[in-house]
Amino acid sequence: MAGKPVGDATADASGHWELRPGAPIAPGQYMLRIDQIDAAGKVVARVELPFERGEPGAVAAALKAGKVVIQPGNNLWNIARELYGSGFRYTVIYEANKSQIRDPDLIYPGQVFTTPSR
Repeated sequence: MAGKPVGDATADASGHWELRPGAPIAPGQYMLRIDQIDAAGKVVARVELPFERGEPGAVAAALKAGKVVIQPGNNLWNIARELYGSGFRYTVIYEANKSQIRDPDLIYPGQVFTTPSR
């Protein structure tokens, strides 16, 4: 599936869109690319970000081992609040995973972070 489109989506009046691939995505690392296309079919904007689809068994094992798999909408503040009782402890997660995090405000679905002892 690498380098091939998985589908098309059209944004609604408020700019929201959703795409669910019609075929399963095999476990592995991918570069997710989203293109905004004008009426003439020309790409006018593009965003690319890393995406990792984990093997379901490995994801379950990671969760049991004290790791968290980032889901759409997650942020370090909310994860820290849920795990440690305070969003201010997001730095604990950041420090344990800074090799994967360039900017603590930008984490991506599919990333697997270590969550140090509570």
